[in-house]
Amino acid sequence: MKKRNLLYQALGCAAVVFLFLVPLFRLVLMSLSQGGGYGFGNYAALFEDSRTIRAIGNTVVIALVSTLLSTALGVLFAFLNAYWNLKRKKLLELLVLAPFIIPSYVITISWTSVLTGSGELNRVLRLLHLGPVNLYSLGGIIFVLGICNIPLVYLTTVNTLRKIPRELEWAARAAGCGRWETLFRIDLVQAAPAILGGSVLAFLSCMDNFSVPAFLGIPASIPVLSTYIYEKAIGFGPDSFSLASALSVLLSVVAVAGSLTMTAFAGKSRQTDSIRPDFSARIFLNQTARRRVEWIGITVFLLLDLVPLLNMTAASFQKIYGQRFSPANLSFQNYRFLFTNSGVLNAVCNSLFLSLTTCAVCILIGTAAAYQKLRGKGAAVRLLEFCASLTYAIPGIVLALAMIFHWSKIPGVYGSIWILIAAYLTRYLILQIKGSTAAMLCIHPSLEEAAHVAGGGKIRMWKKILTPLLFRQTLSSSLLIFVSSLTEMTLSSILASAGTKTIGLTVFNFQQSGDYNIAYAFSVLIVILILFGYGLIQYGCRESGGKKERSPEHDAEGTRSSHKDALKRMEESIL
Repeated sequence: MKKRNLLYQALGCAAVVFLFLVPLFRLVLMSLSQGGGYGFGNYAALFEDSRTIRAIGNTVVIALVSTLLSTALGVLFAFLNAYWNLKRKKLLELLVLAPFIIPSYVITISWTSVLTGSGELNRVLRLLHLGPVNLYSLGGIIFVLGICNIPLVYLTTVNTLRKIPRELEWAARAAGCGRWETLFRIDLVQAAPAILGGSVLAFLSCMDNFSVPAFLGIPASIPVLSTYIYEKAIGFGPDSFSLASALSVLLSVVAVAGSLTMTAFAGKSRQTDSIRPDFSARIFLNQTARRRVEWIGITVFLLLDLVPLLNMTAASFQKIYGQRFSPANLSFQNYRFLFTNSGVLNAVCNSLFLSLTTCAVCILIGTAAAYQKLRGKGAAVRLLEFCASLTYAIPGIVLALAMIFHWSKIPGVYGSIWILIAAYLTRYLILQIKGSTAAMLCIHPSLEEAAHVAGGGKIRMWKKILTPLLFRQTLSSSLLIFVSSLTEMTLSSILASAGTKTIGLTVFNFQQSGDYNIAYAFSVLIVILILFGYGLIQYGCRESGGKKERSPEHDAEGTRSSHKDALKRMEESIL
C-alpha cells in the first residue's frame, strides 16, 4: 500500500511538472536562445531598442497612476459602505462591483462609444471649450484601467474594515480623539495592510491586462509590455519568438515580485480572519447629509458603469457609425449579422464549450486537491497548488507564449481547441482549489468518521454527505472561472486558430477592423450572456441552500444547519 501511494505521488508530481512547469522552463530557455547556443543577447537587443524602453515606461506609468485611481475610489466607497449609515448599500455595492463581472474590453468598448470623436459628449465639451476627450491615449488607458480595478481594492478593504474591533475606536474616543481623528488614526491604520494588498493586486492586474491597452493603445501606437509581447509573437522575424520570450520573462519577474509583496501584506492582516465582521453603521449622518452622500455615490458609479453601457447599447442599433441618433439611422442589422454569421456563432460555441469544460474539470480536480490537502498528505497536492498559483500570477500573454513552446512539440494539440483547454485549466485551476478549500474547511471531519463507522464507503460518503455540503460554495467559486473563461481574450489572442476563435478575440477583430457598431452589438450580447449565467448560478446556489437566502450575519447558523442536514442524510442512508 505504501509503495502504491509513493507511485501515485510520483505520477502526480510528474503530471504537474509536465503541465505547469515545463512550459515555463521552455519559455525561459527560448529567451536565452541565440544562434546555435544560449546567452543574454536577446535581453541586450531589447534594451538597445527605444521602443522597448518606451513600452516599459508606459507600463510603469499606466500601472502606477491607474492603481492610485483605483485605490482612492475603492477605499472611499469601502469606508462608505462599511461604516456609514447609508440605506442603499446593496445598490451602491452592486454598482461598485459591476466591473468585476463585466470584461475589461467590454468596458473599454462602452467608453469608446461615449467618447467618439463626433459623439454627443465631445460635442458638448467643444461647446464648453473644454476640448474633445481622446480615449485612444495614455490618459484613456489609465482611466479605463482605473475603473476596471476599483472592485479589487474595494473587496480587500471592506471586509477588513468590518472586522476592526469597535473597542479600539471606543478607546481612542475615550482618550480625546474626535470621530474623524479616530477614523484616520485607528481604522485607516488597521486597514492599511489590506489597502496596500488591494493596491498591489490592482497594480498586478494593470500589468497583466492585455485587452485595454490592445483596444486603446494599438490604434494610437502606444506600446506597453503586454501588447509589445503580442506584437513580437505575431511578427515574422527570425528572432520574434526569442525576443517575445525575453520580454515575457521580464514581465513575469515583475508580476511574481508583486505577488510575493501582496502575500506579505495579506499575512499581516491574517489576525483579523477569526473576527466576525460587524455590518452595523459606525458613522451616523442626518437625513439630508445621508441622502446627499448616497446619491452622489450612486450617481458617480452610474456615470462610470451604466451610462457607457446604455450608450453602447444605443450605438449597437446604428446603421452607420458616428452619425447622430435618429430613427432613420436605427436598425437591427448588426444583431441580424451576429445571429447569422457562421464565424460569430462558431466563436460563441467555442467559448461556451471552453468555459463549461474548464469549470467541470476545475471542479473535479480542484475539489479532489482540496480534500487531499486538508484530509491527507502528499507532495503532489502541495506542488500542484504552488504551480497553479505561479501560472495564475504570471501575465496571461506570458502563459500563452509558454503554451505555444510546450504544446507545439506534441502532435495534434497546437492549433486545436485542446491547447486552449490546457491553457485555461493551467490558468484558472488555483481559483477552484482555493474555493473548494474554503468550502471543505466548513465540514467537520467527524461527519466523515461517522460515515465510515456506519459502514459507508468513500463513494457513498461523497454522494450523501460531502457533495451536498460542498455544492453551493463550489458552484459559487466556479462562477469566476466560468465568466473568465467565457469572456477570455488574452490567451486566445495568440493560441486560437481560424476554427477556434473565441468571443473575446472576435470582438477584438471587429474593433480592429473598424466594425465598431458590430463590436458594440456583440458586447451587448456578452453582457446579457454574463448576467444570464450569473443568474443561473445564483438560482442554483439559492435552491441548494434553501429558498430563503441567508444574510452574512447568519453564515454560522447556515453552516450548523448544513451539518444537521448532512447528519440527517447519513442517518437515512444507514436506515
